[in-house]
Amino acid sequence: MPRRASDPIVIPDELWERPQMIQALTSRDIGTVFHLLRQYAGATQTQTAIACGLTQGRVSEHMKENGPRVTELDVFERIADGLQMPDNARMALGLAPRTHPGVPAPRTPAPQARTGIVVTEPRLTEAEPSDPATTTDLSRLTRWLTASDTADETIESLARSTTSLASAHTQVPAKSLLSQVLRLHRRTQDLLESTRPRPRHTRELLRIDADLLAHAAVIFGDVNLDHHAEQYATAALMLAREAGANEAFAWYAQAKTARWQDRLIEAADFARQGYEASPHTPMKTQLAWYEANAAALLGDQTRARQAVKRAEQSAETINDSPADRSVWAFPTERRALFALAVATRTGDPDGALEAAEMADTAWAAGAPVAPANWAQIRVGTGVAHLLKGDLEGTAEQLAQLLTLDPGMRLTTVTRYVADLDRRLSHPRYRNTSLAVQLRAQIRDFNAAALNDDTDMERS
Repeated sequence: MPRRASDPIVIPDELWERPQMIQALTSRDIGTVFHLLRQYAGATQTQTAIACGLTQGRVSEHMKENGPRVTELDVFERIADGLQMPDNARMALGLAPRTHPGVPAPRTPAPQARTGIVVTEPRLTEAEPSDPATTTDLSRLTRWLTASDTADETIESLARSTTSLASAHTQVPAKSLLSQVLRLHRRTQDLLESTRPRPRHTRELLRIDADLLAHAAVIFGDVNLDHHAEQYATAALMLAREAGANEAFAWYAQAKTARWQDRLIEAADFARQGYEASPHTPMKTQLAWYEANAAALLGDQTRARQAVKRAEQSAETINDSPADRSVWAFPTERRALFALAVATRTGDPDGALEAAEMADTAWAAGAPVAPANWAQIRVGTGVAHLLKGDLEGTAEQLAQLLTLDPGMRLTTVTRYVADLDRRLSHPRYRNTSLAVQLRAQIRDFNAAALNDDTDMERS
């Protein structure tokens, strides 16, 4: 008998274990999930829409190549519930499991024959404090709570090393730092999987590993490995949620990755979610600026201006330490970079030059120089001069940029430079010898950047 459009989807259990499905769930690629349902479960778009509480049109849009991606948490929940995803699939998608292993199900007593039964009122009894059963239970509980293969000192050492790696982010070449971050992540993961930590140790290990994964995601993006960055950022958010810890770093990593993959609406949405989830720290301000930048790149100037307003309001209530050079810090020079980028994208070259001056003033006053941040400011200033028709000003900025050590020429720098090259390719500069010379310098600069392959396994 042919199936009707309203028939429920019959999903084989093994589908959730297929590598393609696990990959799609981990990267939150719902379009691919729907394609796999069609391929292996014979699900039509109508059946999928009914199961997930979506319209057939929306399912179709998600299944298109380069179609829109799902970003709303409630939609992920609706899809997971509608498809009756097992817990391993839910967790791969970044959702909490529905069942909790280790908790015994309530037992229902077997029915007894009615003959001879005397019904009495139930009587509640209280255990005496001196009851041996009570003291035995307490003893077992305290033994379980304090039994651990992991010492406080080990946790504290991991936390210190995680903070030190974050602080080294702006000063150490990306590839060298990445191997150190991955090594510490593997050590933390081994403690979680191979030992018996106390409950509070487990939460702290999850928090530490969430921060390490978010940091690794940021570096993977810096060395043009966006696929890895996306996976690590997703895992970081899962661990932070499981630990009940600050999710802001994971949201920042997701927003940064999406921005450099040109998934601009997702980048803006991730940044906004991180802003809402973040405590009052410099990261909250940075996430608001990230939303503004993504919205400006998208061309949504209204949203960009609203996000800038949120960023400015956040900055008024937060005191950032000038000495904090962490990957998660948001010093004056980094705020200047975002202000410069938004001003450039919204057609305000004078505002961009003012932002660049703010960064240069901070460095002149003794603020530590983060090489990649400095390089992006130089490129952005060059673009601002170009928008004002000052090609000589652009050449001056590029001349400074060429001195940057190749090990510090991160993808986030070379992509800025590529944008400048695109602008110089405009027909108005075609016969301008200085523009031709600048483009040749840009090609040489980017060709020398980060030539060695990143070794993700060596530790």
